[in-house]
Amino acid sequence: MRLLTSGPSALLLAASLTLATPALAATSERAAGASAAEPAISIAAKSTQVERGKKVVVTGAVTNKRVTRVTLQQKRVGTKWKAQATAKVKANGTYKLKDKTTTAVTRKYRVVSAAGPKQKSAKVTVGVYAWRDLTKVQPRVMNGWSVEKTVNVNGVAYGPAYRGWVHPTLPSLVDYNLNRECISLRARFGISDASDLAARATISVLGDDVPVYSKSFGLTQSEYVTLPLGSPFRVGLTYTVENPGGLPTPPNTVPVVAQPEAFCTSAK
Repeated sequence: MRLLTSGPSALLLAASLTLATPALAATSERAAGASAAEPAISIAAKSTQVERGKKVVVTGAVTNKRVTRVTLQQKRVGTKWKAQATAKVKANGTYKLKDKTTTAVTRKYRVVSAAGPKQKSAKVTVGVYAWRDLTKVQPRVMNGWSVEKTVNVNGVAYGPAYRGWVHPTLPSLVDYNLNRECISLRARFGISDASDLAARATISVLGDDVPVYSKSFGLTQSEYVTLPLGSPFRVGLTYTVENPGGLPTPPNTVPVVAQPEAFCTSAK
């Protein structure tokens, strides 16, 4: 093959090679840019639902070996990022950070480099929850229930509690707008010792008007249960009085829901 060393054809060949070089450089820059866009620090929360007083545990890995220490930062609605803990990156590039919780507030976490090049992770959201006494929460509706300091079930006093009263025209109901901030409910359900021997009632828990719990109780019977709610907007308690013997007048029945608590977080 003969190379062109002079003349118009040689000039045309040189120009073609010169134009091709920037295209190759641009391709290399795009490849480098795609790699740089990936998070340099990975992050994962051990659990995104934590009880107040316990620790949020965050783990991940660092791709840049020059990053030798990392800091866990936390942010809530209306606040700036604040450092919570710092740890050394292990030889294999992984890290583990913890943050002890004191308030039942949902927050975001991220991890940033504390030594070496400035880098940061993506964000993770963690809800911190605490048990909230429902008898101290303002209800939306309360028919056929009253709040009592204590109630007796099978000779044992429990409180505070809701005590049921049969209303002549309205169905029993107490409910709350919990705004999707609560994921569990716990309480003791049963029949008060003030009821007749033949008394019986079915007590139900509603999440957005859908029953999540329903059980029938007689005198001296009760149970303490924790119920998963999902995260409903509204939670309610209701009951129906039974008449097992088909008597003209049902037995005097006093249903109770003692120590009712919801497991809730808050946006602020």
